[in-house]
Amino acid sequence: MELWDIYDNSFNKTGRIQERGKPLAKGDNHLVVHIYPRNSKGELLIQKRQMNLSWKPGFWSGTGGSAIVGEDVWAACQRELQEELGIIATRENASLAFLYKIEDYFNSVWIVKTDIEIKKLKLQPEEVLEAKWASQDEILQMMEEGTFIPYGYMNSLFEFIEKEFGTI
Repeated sequence: MELWDIYDNSFNKTGRIQERGKPLAKGDNHLVVHIYPRNSKGELLIQKRQMNLSWKPGFWSGTGGSAIVGEDVWAACQRELQEELGIIATRENASLAFLYKIEDYFNSVWIVKTDIEIKKLKLQPEEVLEAKWASQDEILQMMEEGTFIPYGYMNSLFEFIEKEFGTI
């Protein structure tokens, strides 16, 4: 059973917890992380979701998930990236792109610099079917085709990458 810390609309922990899958009360929020490893070519590492997942099975996406009780945005970033791909996020290779609120959750979006080879990834078999490096143009094309989850923040993420790193 996965448990979440509950946050108010101002991103303060309420001291309450919620079991994943149970509806949140009005004004309650949980914490989500999305992580995009980025290589020196400017490509992002994306993953294909397992076909047995309840939400968006078979879609390409970034790495991520919900923070569990006791985790902050940084700890959740580290755990999700290591669990799903076997990549270690450090203070030296990770950057928080932005944090925003949508519906009933706060989402923190991260960039983690790495040049790991696909064959060296340790894919979490319960969640990740495959992974690949993709350019901005490839990701936008996949979104247009309906094969990549159409996160509303992708243009903002690409703008952050360009500003922070100078290239996409």
